[in-house]
Amino acid sequence: MDYYLANLIERMSDTSDKTNEPGYDSSKTISWQALREAEKVDNIDFIPQLIAFIDKEKDKKKRDRSYFLLGHIAKNTSDAAALAFLIHRIDKETDKYIISSLLERIAAIKKPIGTDFQPLIKMTQSDKWQIRLSAIKSLNYCFDPLVENVLIDIIENSEDVFDIIYANATLNKIGTPKAIPYLEKHLKSRKRDVKHSAQYAIEQIKKRHQ
Repeated sequence: MDYYLANLIERMSDTSDKTNEPGYDSSKTISWQALREAEKVDNIDFIPQLIAFIDKEKDKKKRDRSYFLLGHIAKNTSDAAALAFLIHRIDKETDKYIISSLLERIAAIKKPIGTDFQPLIKMTQSDKWQIRLSAIKSLNYCFDPLVENVLIDIIENSEDVFDIIYANATLNKIGTPKAIPYLEKHLKSRKRDVKHSAQYAIEQIKKRHQ
């Protein structure tokens, strides 16, 4: 692997300068600075190196940091191969926090036509709320009728308030007029966040399709 990549991953995981002393500023730490650096990386030549590294790496923390870096490269370059690999890795991980973090990275990436959404959809049914909510968010930028149907099913049938709020928020970004009648059912909800998220989604859908 390129020295810069290996060094960046190490710095992203560095906790040597973290402390509980008064006046401690986490934004000055090695890891925080490295994470902000990773968010800006846009070199597509790094993609095959990171894919090979992740496939062989046994340390889950290093894989997690590598997903973070690869996710931002995919976001910054709209690289379909990097996105496909990240989605493929969802079923390979077992740690709920790593899966959730991976899904959060995927949420920020534009999905081209032909993307395999099934692993994302599968995770919206997880019994672990961290994974489930991140999976609902990951359907952002999925402009596919199948995905919209999944989100509609969630707001129609889920008994979890947060499932509904997150699905409303994703429909806010990708929904079509088809979703409006289902969103309207939540305008009378006693849960403020459910009501407002439905209202905002309806407004944004109407703006996109006026």
